[in-house]
Amino acid sequence: MIAPEARLGNDIARQFAHLPEDQAVESVVRHLETFWDPRMRRALRALAAAGDDALDPLLVLAIRRLRDRVPHQETEAHP
Repeated sequence: MIAPEARLGNDIARQFAHLPEDQAVESVVRHLETFWDPRMRRALRALAAAGDDALDPLLVLAIRRLRDRVPHQETEAHP
């Protein structure tokens, strides 16, 4: 069973897949930063860290870029 964050993230990645890779990754990152709650982003990062193979490769690239940009407090585990 695919996690809800993976399903939603994959849907977003597919919407931008027609763009050049760097532009697509940046578009996915902007969407996640703008519309996703920090808890959802943390769940998505946890899936990527666990190597969830259900994640679209474009989404994985976006998660990595997002991880490098997020404020430290968002990366901490909060309920």
